[in-house]
Amino acid sequence: MKITRTVAAVATATVAVLGLTSCAGGAGTAETPGAEGELTPVNIGISPFQDTYLPIIGQDMGWFEEAGLDVELTSLAWNAAMPALISGDVDIAVNNTTSVVSVANADPEVVYAYGWNPFTEGSALMIRPDGDLEPIDELEESLGDRGEARTAMIESLAGKTIVTTLSTDMGKQINDALASVGMDETDVTFVDMDPDTGLAAFLSGTGDAYLGGVPQRAKALDEGMIIGLSGPDLAAPPINGAVTTRSFVEENEAALLSFIDVMHRIIRYCDAETDACGKTITDRLNEETAAGLTVDGFKEYWQNIELYAPNAQAANDMILAEDGVAYWKTTWDSDNAYLAGTEAIPAEVPAAEHFLMPEVWEAYVAEYGADQTGY
Repeated sequence: MKITRTVAAVATATVAVLGLTSCAGGAGTAETPGAEGELTPVNIGISPFQDTYLPIIGQDMGWFEEAGLDVELTSLAWNAAMPALISGDVDIAVNNTTSVVSVANADPEVVYAYGWNPFTEGSALMIRPDGDLEPIDELEESLGDRGEARTAMIESLAGKTIVTTLSTDMGKQINDALASVGMDETDVTFVDMDPDTGLAAFLSGTGDAYLGGVPQRAKALDEGMIIGLSGPDLAAPPINGAVTTRSFVEENEAALLSFIDVMHRIIRYCDAETDACGKTITDRLNEETAAGLTVDGFKEYWQNIELYAPNAQAANDMILAEDGVAYWKTTWDSDNAYLAGTEAIPAEVPAAEHFLMPEVWEAYVAEYGADQTGY
């Protein structure tokens, strides 16, 4: 009976989204959410990282209001975003597929609506320059083969202590890497902390390796740590985007599509005005965390170690296309394998019921078009 209700809810959400598609106008004809002259209130949960803080740009530029949205941004620790969404404290969380898979069994309402930010090269396992671990680049020089170097680097983690944030994409990345060479969590010791606390512990001497977010990676590099393994050498990339609930998709479709449109606009702005974008983000980030990320650091990472889709066509090419750099199903299957395999979730989460991006993408394109340019 529970499965029947869940499937029915998915069907309703899909019909609602597709219904919007069928009645929408062409590109650039989107209607403002809410009644004329009124703004639709939306609470967005963002976490203190250079990528998930991008909505700050839209708020500062007044673009959410232009789109008919009264947006309140709520800053949340990465592992607090899903509880806030489930409790109703936020309507949308800027988060990723791993978080959806981690909670969907407990709350079938949670869905992944739309992605715009594959974390292609961003994940990095940081190690000590004077430690026992050797980075993959040095191993490749001595072994002459990248694949062999990757295997050797991961196998050298046996018996070591790794500081990370488990039950998130960070923990999943390192566990996927271990599994790829026939190892598992019993072969290492994990210290489970939130990213900032974990980094502070690592820099103070705890553990042999650390895996956090980009701001923590930058801080670790500034403190003399080195990259042991990163990007696709670790695992399938996380995909940041809009995580919400089925009821929000059903009841606030226009607001959801408007929010997505502003996010694409923000990315186009940051592509064109990377210095200004980087200053806004790093100023706020450094006020609220110990990241110490500079504008130059932001520019180095932008469209480099992680990618951002400036429009719907780019989102499709990166995420929905089977040959995309971050094909969603590879990441989703990896999320399920890790979380179910470690018994963090009782059962795998079906994408058909919780990954709504194909339907939302169709609705968005019908309303706004696929190839928008400028900001």
